[in-house]
Amino acid sequence: MKRFALVLLLAGCSKPPEAEPLAFQTLGAFEYKDKMKLPDDVARWNGKRVTATGFMNPTSQARSLTSFLLVKDRSSCCFGKRPQINHYIEVKLKPGATADYSNDPVAIRGVLMVDDRWDGDWQLGLYWIDAAEVVK
Repeated sequence: MKRFALVLLLAGCSKPPEAEPLAFQTLGAFEYKDKMKLPDDVARWNGKRVTATGFMNPTSQARSLTSFLLVKDRSSCCFGKRPQINHYIEVKLKPGATADYSNDPVAIRGVLMVDDRWDGDWQLGLYWIDAAEVVK
C-alpha cells in the first residue's frame, strides 16, 4: 500500500503546471525601440507556461511544419505586411511533432521565453516557445 501511495505521489509531481492564457495585446501593447528594456508587464511572462492563440505564418513549407511564427491576425500572416517584432511568437514544436498550415486560428501551448535576440545587427525576435504543442 505504501508503494502504491508513493507511485501516486510521484505521478502527481510530473504533471506540468497549468498554462496561463496569453493574449497578443499583452505582448504588443507598446511601441518597440531597438534594444529597449521591455515593459515589466511583458517581461513577467518570461518562463511561464502559456497558451497563445493566433494564426500560423509558415516560414518555409505549408505541410509538416516543425516551426512557424504565431501572429496575432491574418493581416500579418501570409499576404499582408510583415508583423511588428512584438506582434509574433516564434514557435518550435516538440521534437518529432509536426503541424500543417491552417487558415483558422490555432492555440499553442508551451513555455514562453521573452528574450530580445540579435545576430550582430540583425534582430531575430522577442518571443519564443520551444517544444510547443498545437492544442487547437
